[in-house]
Amino acid sequence: MSVLNLIVVGYGGIGPRHCQSVDACIHTNLFAIIEASPTPERRHLAQSKFPNTCVFESIQECIDSGVQIDGAIVCTPNHTHFKVSKELIEAGINVLVEKPMCPGLQDAMELKLLAQKRGVKLLVGHHRRFNPFVVATKNNLPRLGQIVAFDAAWCLKKCDEYFEETDWRGKKSKGGGVIQINVVHDLDLLMYFLGPLEEVYATEVKKTRQSDDKEDAVEEGVILHLTFTNGVKGTMVVCDNVVAPNNFEMGTGENPLIPQVNQSNDGIFYRFFGTRGSLSVPDLTLYHQQGVENPGWWKNIKKETLGGELDGIPFALQIEHFARVIIGQEEPKCTANDGIRVMLAIEAVKESVATGLPAKVPPLTEVIPSTRVSSSRSARM
Repeated sequence: MSVLNLIVVGYGGIGPRHCQSVDACIHTNLFAIIEASPTPERRHLAQSKFPNTCVFESIQECIDSGVQIDGAIVCTPNHTHFKVSKELIEAGINVLVEKPMCPGLQDAMELKLLAQKRGVKLLVGHHRRFNPFVVATKNNLPRLGQIVAFDAAWCLKKCDEYFEETDWRGKKSKGGGVIQINVVHDLDLLMYFLGPLEEVYATEVKKTRQSDDKEDAVEEGVILHLTFTNGVKGTMVVCDNVVAPNNFEMGTGENPLIPQVNQSNDGIFYRFFGTRGSLSVPDLTLYHQQGVENPGWWKNIKKETLGGELDGIPFALQIEHFARVIIGQEEPKCTANDGIRVMLAIEAVKESVATGLPAKVPPLTEVIPSTRVSSSRSARM
């Protein structure tokens, strides 16, 4: 594989982690970082960490350099994803856009169609699909038989600095809030595991954080009741203003800024219940009665800790995958269709919170009539 020139658009928040992954990958070269009106401090930080990388203030300035750009990673604030991604696609550059794919559904569909027209690869950055704990869960779910129910949690306490660092995180109008920033990950994974979502009933938790702009202040959490098209039902508790270890980051140690729990069973965030067994994540403990004659409540349950390779950095694995997709060696693991599907789920959550009623999640075929559900990798797996 030849070395591909990649650029990262946006150096705040998640941008530096993507830069590190691109720079470390033997198949990619971090040619440039795009940061509109960078502060002297941020420019110095970027150039000190990546001395062989250019820093431009616009995508056009980067294109005007004359260097072939093979792909771009969009790490700008949520409400800018559409504008930035569209400019890149129109320039014929393959795009990996951070979640959520776009601020709105119509924008997302426009990006999908534009990428098809331009012959450009468009991937959505649900990087947790590459996490070794997720891979192990996906591979072992068939051992549960028919999955009937699940419960899930994403609970922790975000510090004040998180919101002070960049104000859009605390504003609904700019795509902030736990639903669009955090729940989007879990809804993507739950659909990756269980198939399409059919209905959502969501109620908002009590707000305890002070805000100067109550009208535009983001939610602090929701309680979700989820129904999937295959009949699986489950609940999820979400809150970003409580002290708790039950969240993906603390359970898996994925984010280096968030301490991992000492024991993986302290940070359990998913439990799946099936006719032949149950599985908790991230401790990857399987409870079953395989090999037991006439299994049932009068017989002992076996406890098995699943083995397997749990090393690997999801962002690095995602970049390697992006490079292989660009040169045609692999199909995208998270397509525009997958990005749109989780956006539909998020919209249903917001609708249910606003109305106090259950909200249907429309099938992808109703939103994009020419799209067959089987074309989505997540629907097949």
